[in-house]
Amino acid sequence: MTTTIAPAVRPYQSLYLPPVARVAMAACAVLAPLSVLAGVLVHPADIGTEDRAAVEQFAANLGDYPPVAWLHAAGLILWLPALLALGRVARPQAPRLGLAGLILALALAIPTFDYDGLTYVALDAGLDVDTVTALVTAASSLPAGILDLLFFAGLIGLILLGVAVLRGQSAPSWAGLALIVAPLAIPVSWFSGSLAAFIAAWSVLLIGFAGCGYALITARR
Repeated sequence: MTTTIAPAVRPYQSLYLPPVARVAMAACAVLAPLSVLAGVLVHPADIGTEDRAAVEQFAANLGDYPPVAWLHAAGLILWLPALLALGRVARPQAPRLGLAGLILALALAIPTFDYDGLTYVALDAGLDVDTVTALVTAASSLPAGILDLLFFAGLIGLILLGVAVLRGQSAPSWAGLALIVAPLAIPVSWFSGSLAAFIAAWSVLLIGFAGCGYALITARR
């Protein structure tokens, strides 16, 4: 009677990613936050502006919105693989923390109600500023408005991923640190109304994503 010995299973063999997939995911990790930065720079309304003031600025710069719409559409495609790239880097050395962070961070890839698109369509159709303001305010009370709160859950997830990266040393330390600092700075920069602060916060996040993308490309597993 002969005994068959099963071959040893190499770690992460079932999760192997070909080089092309690694490069594509790393590219998404850079392009996703970059799409947000580009969209803010060409947006018709200033950072932190809300309600009627935002609609007035939107109406005054209505022609600036179509590029923003394309960048938003691109972001819907880019964010999921970008976050999966971060999870791929963070999880192997800190599996539980990395998994928790990834689950929360995936909230950033969930489409939310497009208030900008609604504002553009309404103004382009000839509705006045007061009517559009009332329309956007009414839309914000819909149940779909709750999805906006998921953004903060996503930020918490990025912090956990940053901690996982630092703990496991699966990417450069500066990348993990950037993933921790940027999510704390992004809400502050938005509510401050400072474009420079917002760009700085998202640039730090871009650095963190780029560092993880680099780690994904150069990883041997």
